[in-house]
Amino acid sequence: MASKLVIVESPAKAKTIAGYLGADFAVEASVGHIRDIPTPSEMPAEMKKGPFGRFGINIEEGFEPFYVVDPDKKKKVAELKRLLKDADTLYLATDEDREGEAIAWHLLETLKPKVPVKRMVFHEITKEAIQRAVEDTRELDINLVNAQESRRILDRLYGYEVSPVLWRKVKAGLSAGRVQSVATRIVVERERERMAFKVASYWSVEGSFSSTSAPFAARLASLDGTKVATGSDFDDTGALKGSARQLDERAATAVAEATIAADVTVTSVTEKPYTRRPYAPFTTSTLQQEAGRKLGLGSKAAMGVAQKLYENGYITYMRTDSTNLSGSAISAARGQARDMYGADFVPEQPRVYGKKAKTAQEAHEAIRPAGDRFRTPAQVAGELRGDEFKLYELIWKRTIASQMADAKGSTATIKLAADLGGCEVASAAEYSASGTVITFKGFLAAYEEGTD
Repeated sequence: MASKLVIVESPAKAKTIAGYLGADFAVEASVGHIRDIPTPSEMPAEMKKGPFGRFGINIEEGFEPFYVVDPDKKKKVAELKRLLKDADTLYLATDEDREGEAIAWHLLETLKPKVPVKRMVFHEITKEAIQRAVEDTRELDINLVNAQESRRILDRLYGYEVSPVLWRKVKAGLSAGRVQSVATRIVVERERERMAFKVASYWSVEGSFSSTSAPFAARLASLDGTKVATGSDFDDTGALKGSARQLDERAATAVAEATIAADVTVTSVTEKPYTRRPYAPFTTSTLQQEAGRKLGLGSKAAMGVAQKLYENGYITYMRTDSTNLSGSAISAARGQARDMYGADFVPEQPRVYGKKAKTAQEAHEAIRPAGDRFRTPAQVAGELRGDEFKLYELIWKRTIASQMADAKGSTATIKLAADLGGCEVASAAEYSASGTVITFKGFLAAYEEGTD
């Protein structure tokens, strides 16, 4: 009979982890939170008229929350208590973030174990990572618990005031809280800006030029030495900023016709080195963006696929705002890049990425392939299908590329002068064209980010 009880969050995760730990361990899922702040209608009768009655929170006494076990979790709690009776150690193995830490604390408060309790954390579900996590446990982080509880209290206090407004103005059944209420305000403010925005029109001229080489496109840059206005030269009121010259349709057409008839000469060709650094490894938001651009997956669908990859041991935890990689992950990425592309494609020193925002929660690594040695897409092709394979391949490419060398090349800018003769708009026009030639692909050999 198992003597150690491990509690994780999801049944799928429990099944995988149980296979890594052996017969001495019983692995069970809490299936998320087991208790929460009840709605006023669900409060015990004796509590409804007291200080907790309105929000489930005593706002007069330090915002103390009132917690109850969810009705649909009572059976689960009874099962966990039964398993705990036969255990000599309890491992709380929920996710290592604010929510996961809070779930572990609620389990501790509800189960009231009389055996030693260890907080077990891991960022990937591989045999090596799980076995290391069992040996390297820590204490419950009460600061993370307090942070989650503060967020939950704010959700309740704001949500109960804002949700009815959303029901009346937007759609019945919508919920609001610390996130949705702020988001609603941002949307409203942005809509007001849009309504106040003044439309301004401007015209530009682009020509196709050629001599002995292939034709290339160049854009009108100035007339008689004065810059021609583009979109960035206008403010939100539609007013022109600075001294740029605004063209209307008639003026742009006149310049185009005069250019066709004019002698055009190259006045300068400048060239400068071009360097492009690789992108940081994926965070939750950048993964969602790229999955949308390249795979056509919405945010919810992308996270659903990522969840399956994580629970089955293919990638690290997929909810993170950190771009950091562990030492073993950096070594794995550099080694794989060197093996696949050559030593020239890997810089001498590892690349270290870090979030600049002080509010970033960096309990996890960036999203990357799981393990101390990454499996290539070819190695998992027999196990993964469809969107799961495509998303894994995307994560693998981004991770490998993040540790590769800069792309290098040169950017050439050509200036062209046209004598417009008797044109009524201007006597001289300057066109400009730029192009970049990549002479060393570097990380681009593995991956290039999409654009919106």
